[in-house]
Amino acid sequence: MQQKLTLVLGSKARSSWSLRPWLFLRHHEVPFDEILLPLGQPDSRARILEHSPSGKVPCLLQGRLKVWESLAICEYAAETLALPLAWPLDPAARALARAMSAEMHAGFADLRRELPFDALRKPAAREVGEQAASDIARVRALWREARSLHGRGGPWLFGRFGIADAMFAPVALRFHAYAVALDGPEREYVYNVLMHPAVQEWLDAAAAESPQEPVVETPAERTAEFLPEPETPAAVATRYVDDPAETQETPLENTHRDLPPAARPGEESLADLLAPRDPATRPAPAPLPVIESQAAEPLPVDPVKLRSFILPP
Repeated sequence: MQQKLTLVLGSKARSSWSLRPWLFLRHHEVPFDEILLPLGQPDSRARILEHSPSGKVPCLLQGRLKVWESLAICEYAAETLALPLAWPLDPAARALARAMSAEMHAGFADLRRELPFDALRKPAAREVGEQAASDIARVRALWREARSLHGRGGPWLFGRFGIADAMFAPVALRFHAYAVALDGPEREYVYNVLMHPAVQEWLDAAAAESPQEPVVETPAERTAEFLPEPETPAAVATRYVDDPAETQETPLENTHRDLPPAARPGEESLADLLAPRDPATRPAPAPLPVIESQAAEPLPVDPVKLRSFILPP
């Protein structure tokens, strides 16, 4: 019988690194205890060092074992608990997922500095410098590459939810909080992250950490309006088939198109799409651009009402 896991976390409102392994474990319904430590206090480092050898959060405890660093925690949990598809099965997809996760773990310093993680922030745009803008463009390119090459099996970067999604989830929340303009596939991916039940749970817990501060958004406000009825597993299965000839292209599957930057006149950011509004006044979705002399068809559904997904077991 395995000893129970304990995850040492920083503030859920501020600690993006803590979110990564927490989300991965919660997605797979792994039971674990939490030790939540405030950050930015005079004794914060001393309190963290009581649990984490690096003096940083997160840190996973299991008996006498201590595993620090979010990527190492996710891999340890996947290996010891035999969690399905933590990495893609296909070697090429698995290599890309690992490379993306490592790049996320080690890079994007300017993005982190200029758009700090704040789970309580009301979405609002912020100007960034050239290096941070380059980081944003790089993240968007990685998402498009993963979705277009390996994302047919589901709504996540490599189809099924995996470590790569856990690593990029805080960036998706940053893009929402700072109203970063995104193209359709990227915007839909951020929406899927935001709508993950565990992410909603995290955001609610973050708001509860600071009762003296007003709650910025309710779950309904985060998603702009009520979702349609969930699809049945059979309906989801028919949408993500191995043979593209067996089904029509969906908004998720059109990610092979090389879409232009999102800063087109009249285009809405993700925050605009998620903001509450009267359905009668909501503008019609802008048509997709013409790509390589082939006329693109408009999205078959209102992008504000992006469909909800049944998460794989």
